[in-house]
Amino acid sequence: MKYGWILTAAILLAACGQPKDVPQESDIVAVEDHEMAQPGSLSETPQASDYVAPDFAKLSGYGEGWYISPGWPGEYPAGFVVLDESISVMGRAKPNPASPQDKACTLPQLANYQLWNNPRVSSDELEFFVATKTFPVTLNQDAQIEYISDAGSMQTLDLKQGEQLNYLRYLGEGFAILSYAGTEYDINEAELMDITDIQSTKGQEDEWLRVTCSDGSKVWLLYDEVVTVPGIVPSPITGYGDASDITLDQVEGIRAEAEQNAALAESLGEAPIE
Repeated sequence: MKYGWILTAAILLAACGQPKDVPQESDIVAVEDHEMAQPGSLSETPQASDYVAPDFAKLSGYGEGWYISPGWPGEYPAGFVVLDESISVMGRAKPNPASPQDKACTLPQLANYQLWNNPRVSSDELEFFVATKTFPVTLNQDAQIEYISDAGSMQTLDLKQGEQLNYLRYLGEGFAILSYAGTEYDINEAELMDITDIQSTKGQEDEWLRVTCSDGSKVWLLYDEVVTVPGIVPSPITGYGDASDITLDQVEGIRAEAEQNAALAESLGEAPIE
């Protein structure tokens, strides 16, 4: 779950005020009166209509206890930009932390590896998926929990004290996928805070991206590793659903902002803002 960066972002907004170019919640998704926006609907890799996603679970070999799904989580999914020339990173042939990180890959300067950057996703045949360590969520009282049905309407799940849900992955806008009795449900985490032990467990997410290197080879990169490489920083947020490669005149401004965010996050004891 993205508790760390959400908390840091909230503190930033409270201290500095909300930037003018950040859309208000009512501007994020246009929803007709008769339908409900699906949480995380812009968190999956945009592809052509005939695109078939790889079997990421089989490809990665994470095994039991992990939920593997396409796209990256979050209202504003993470990404990274390459600020400098001749940046080389070490990737993997197999997207699993246990696999050797022995594939050198040079990335093009100014590239923005973010799943909303459609031209880059298409030209480099990028693949995004997230591996989430699952964990049980136990009810501390009888409760009716609302969830979004496949048709987009709100339904309720009647549970008793002591029963368990299984946390599978975060989506966005506060919603996550949890399962009960083998069925998956999109549930707002806020509903679970006071009636379960969800706050006592911090989930683990591995965000993977397959990139095309400058020599045409393809490697898998783990987000938490690649953003520590000098000359690479988290993607700037320009708007909901909006991302593109950056320009040379943006480089130093993005670098300065990333350094400021990293320093603030360190002072707060949180993960860097994504």
